[in-house]
Amino acid sequence: MAKPRPRPQLNLRVAHLYDDAAGIPADHWSRLFYEQVYCAFQEEDFADLYEAGGRAPLSPSLLASLSILQYMYKASDRVAVENSLMRRDWRIALGRTPEYEGFDPSVLCTFRQRLVAHQAQRQIFETVLQRVQELGLLKNHHRVRVDATELLADVAVLSRGDLLREALRIVVCDLAKARPKLRRRLDFRRLYEQYGEEVWLGGSRDSEQKLSDLARDGQLLLRLCGPYEVAGKETLARLLEENFLFAEGQDPIPRPPEELPPEHIATPHEPDAEVGKNGQKIWTGDKVHIVETIGPAGEPGFVVDVLTTSPRVPDAVLLPEIMERLRFRFPQVDTILADSGYASAANSKLAAALGLNLISPPRLENTKGIIPASEFRFDFAREVAWCPEGQPSSSWRVGQKLHIKFSRPVCRACRRRAECTTSPSEPRTLTLSADYEQLLSDRERAQRPEFAKLYSQRAGVEGTISELVHRYGLRRSRYRSGPKRALHSLLSNAALNVRRLLRALASGSGPQAAIFSIFSSLYRWLWSGFRARPAAFGGVLAAA
Repeated sequence: MAKPRPRPQLNLRVAHLYDDAAGIPADHWSRLFYEQVYCAFQEEDFADLYEAGGRAPLSPSLLASLSILQYMYKASDRVAVENSLMRRDWRIALGRTPEYEGFDPSVLCTFRQRLVAHQAQRQIFETVLQRVQELGLLKNHHRVRVDATELLADVAVLSRGDLLREALRIVVCDLAKARPKLRRRLDFRRLYEQYGEEVWLGGSRDSEQKLSDLARDGQLLLRLCGPYEVAGKETLARLLEENFLFAEGQDPIPRPPEELPPEHIATPHEPDAEVGKNGQKIWTGDKVHIVETIGPAGEPGFVVDVLTTSPRVPDAVLLPEIMERLRFRFPQVDTILADSGYASAANSKLAAALGLNLISPPRLENTKGIIPASEFRFDFAREVAWCPEGQPSSSWRVGQKLHIKFSRPVCRACRRRAECTTSPSEPRTLTLSADYEQLLSDRERAQRPEFAKLYSQRAGVEGTISELVHRYGLRRSRYRSGPKRALHSLLSNAALNVRRLLRALASGSGPQAAIFSIFSSLYRWLWSGFRARPAAFGGVLAAA
C-alpha cells in the first residue's frame, strides 16, 4: 500500500464549515475536535507505516482520530465506522464531506497492526500531548502525581489441566494443517481425536494422574512436530518445563503450585501475559503507570506519560525512568507526588540530583519483634553507631549494604539482650541500606506539616484512574499481545487528554485558550458571511 499523501494546507471544503444547518452550536465539541485534534495529525507523520508503491491508503489522520473517538465513546470498530457515517457530530469532528461513504471496519485493525509493527504505539498519544503543549495548557503545571493500576489481559483464568489441554489443542490443529499425512499414524490420530476440539476439564479434574497423562501426550506431540514450525510449539515446551519434573523411565511429576516460577505462562493464547499480585489482588496482564500534571489550583491536569510494564516490576524500580523522562521532556516540572510504593532512598537521591522534589512517604521499618534500628544513633561521618544503651559499634562496613556489628562481650552482658537479638550467643548486628542516611532524612521530612499538605494533592490521581477505568475502559485490554495492550493503555489516556483539552478550550482556560476562542469565533463569522453573500466577498477577493 502506498504512502499517504499530505493534505492541502488550506482546505475549506470540510464538514465543520460545510455543515451550517441549525442544531449544533459554533463551540460544540465536534468542531473543536476537528480544529484541535484531527488537524493536529499530519499524513506525512504516518508515512513510515506504509510502503513506497501500491494504491493510496485511507487517511491515517482519519483512522487516528477515529481511534480516539472509539475510546471516548467505548465503541467497537464496526460501531465507530457506522457512527462516522450516521452521526452528524462525528462527521463534523472527522471533517467528512457529503461524498464520504465509510470503509470496512477491518481497516482499523490493520492500522493498529501497522502501529505495532513499526513500534509507533505512542504516536497518537504524543501528537495529542504536543497539541496540548502548543496551546500552553501545561505552562503553569509544575507538579505531577504518579500512580499505577492493573491492566487485565483479554484471557480467561484457566486451571492447570485446561491450560495444558488448550496448548495441546493449538499445536495439534496447526500440525494437522501443516502435515496432513500425519493423520495416517495411529498415535497422531489418537491425539487429534482427543485434543482436536475444545473440551474444558475444570479445576475439579486436575488430578496428578490426569496432569501426568497430559504431559506425556505433550512430549509425544513435540516429537511429532520435529523441526517443523508449528504454532504454539514453543509455548507447549515451556509449559511442560514449568509445570513438571521429568526423570528417565518415570512418569512426569506435576510441580506443586507454589513451586511454579513467578513468570509462568497463564494462558497459551497470550504467553507474554504474566500473573501479578498486589496484596490479596491477583490478575493476569500488565501494570500501567500514569503520570498526571496538577493544575495551579490543584485541579486535574493532563496525563503526560504512560508506561506499561510487567506486573512484577516494583514501582520503585520504574520511578528513575519516569523522573528522567520528565526532566528531559517537561523541564518546568519540579515536584513529583507518589505513594510509598515508589519511595526509596536511592530514588530520593536521584530526584535531588535531577532538581526534583520527590514527595513520597518512605517505607516503614520492619522491627521483627526486636529493638528497631530507628532507636540506634548514627554518626555517618565518623562511621560509628550507638545502641539504645549507649554502647558504640565495633565494626562498620559498607558494600552493597551497610553492615554494623557490636562487641560480643558487651552484648552478652547487656540487660536488654533479650529485646535486642534472638541469637543465643552472637552480638547484635544491623544490615541496612547503603543509603540509610538518606532514608533517615526522608523519614524526618515526612513528619513535617508542609510534607503532608503537598502529599494530600496526590489523591487526585485516584480519581483519574477511576475515570480511565469506567469511562474509557482501561481496566481490560481490547486487544491481545503485549504491544497491543500497551497501545490500549495509550489510546485510553489519549482519549482522556482530548476530552480535557476540549473542556479547557470551551471554558476559555489556559494561556492561549482565550486567544484561540476569539480567533476561532472570528473565523467562523467570516466564513458564515462568505456563504451568505458570496458575490460581495468574491468582489473583495478579486479586488485584492
